[in-house]
Amino acid sequence: MAKETPKKPRWYKLIGQAYTTTAPHDKLLLPYLILAFVVPIALGVLVGILIGGPVAIVYASMFGLVTGVLVALFTLTRRFEKNAYARMEGVVGGSLAVAQAIRSGWTFEENPEAVDNKGRGVVFRGVGKGGIVLLAEGGNSARRLVDASTRRFSKLVPGVPVRAIYVGKGEGQVSLTKLSKEIRKGKTVLSKGEREQVANRLRAIGGARLPVPKGVDPMRARPDRKALKGK
Repeated sequence: MAKETPKKPRWYKLIGQAYTTTAPHDKLLLPYLILAFVVPIALGVLVGILIGGPVAIVYASMFGLVTGVLVALFTLTRRFEKNAYARMEGVVGGSLAVAQAIRSGWTFEENPEAVDNKGRGVVFRGVGKGGIVLLAEGGNSARRLVDASTRRFSKLVPGVPVRAIYVGKGEGQVSLTKLSKEIRKGKTVLSKGEREQVANRLRAIGGARLPVPKGVDPMRARPDRKALKGK
């Protein structure tokens, strides 16, 4: 018997989940949502009154209502993402969760490319429009790993650009809130077919089989990516 395809959650359940997940950590969420909803409605009514006539008031109010709903949803989404990123800062594998939320153009592997069991550095690999991207966590501890991985890729897939992004809040690092934008920036150098070829080749060869530090498992320490995506 064929397995039933799991049903996708209703949109209103996703909204409720986003709110209940964010509200305990964001005390200003509810006031912001109220303002985001009420202000457009009030402006719509005001515009209708200035124009004059019941028809203008009705249509302006309806426009304000729709706008208020959209602005409130946008506000909830942004604060949900901000809160999720803040809770993932400093968590091993947090950069991978953000990177895998990118919907198209990029593919990031679950397993780390390299792990430093002394300095707690870890590097994740992604292949996309801009070539190969290495997400380096652990500051200076990850630099040696990045250099070794870059040399390795220059031999395995010569000509494919390799760019390292050091994730964190220090100087020269990129925070999780800006990571998606940082990954996507730059010109396109690989077509879809070329991306698949490069990703398959690297996947077949496999990453560096370095031991994961005791007590640090990037696959378990990472927060739920489905919650980040809102799915």
